[in-house]
Amino acid sequence: MAAPHFELSVLTPERAVFEGRVEYVQVPGREGYLGVLAGHAALVTELGEGVLTARRGTDDEVRWRVSGGFFQVAENRATVLADTAEELEQEARG
Repeated sequence: MAAPHFELSVLTPERAVFEGRVEYVQVPGREGYLGVLAGHAALVTELGEGVLTARRGTDDEVRWRVSGGFFQVAENRATVLADTAEELEQEARG
C-alpha cells in the first residue's frame, strides 16, 4: 500500500524551486530538524540552515541546501519559503 501524499512547494524570492506531491519532507528548523507526513497538524516555524529532503516515493528523494526563511504546514500542504535553496546532487543507491 502506497503512503499518502501531500503537496509541497519550495519557494525562494527568485523562483519556485519545486512544486509537487511528496510522501515525506524533512526541514532544518531553527531548533533542529523536523519531519512531516500527510495529515500533519498545522504549524509555522522558522527555517535554519541545512538540508531539506523531500521523498516522492520509495528510493526517490530530492534534496536542497536551504538557509533562512519559514516553513508552513496547513490543510495537507507544506510550503517552504527559503531565503536560498540549492539542489544537491543525488547520490547513487544500490
